[in-house]
Amino acid sequence: MKLEIKLFASLQKFMPNAEKVDLDDNCTVLDLLKKIGINPSEVAIILVNGQHVELDQTLSEGETVAFFPPIAGG
Repeated sequence: MKLEIKLFASLQKFMPNAEKVDLDDNCTVLDLLKKIGINPSEVAIILVNGQHVELDQTLSEGETVAFFPPIAGG
């Protein structure tokens, strides 16, 4: 299954893994994170096609998945 994967801020270091990931049909966001090598605790926001989702969301061919780490500021 092919997806567009977007990694932001500190998660961009995982992009080489994200570009080579091969996923089975009916995989979840958690499955994707495991394949890329990202610990779920490093992700604060997950968007699929611009909509907030949880780790158990099933992914479909052609979707855009974006991961954002916790961000602090002040």
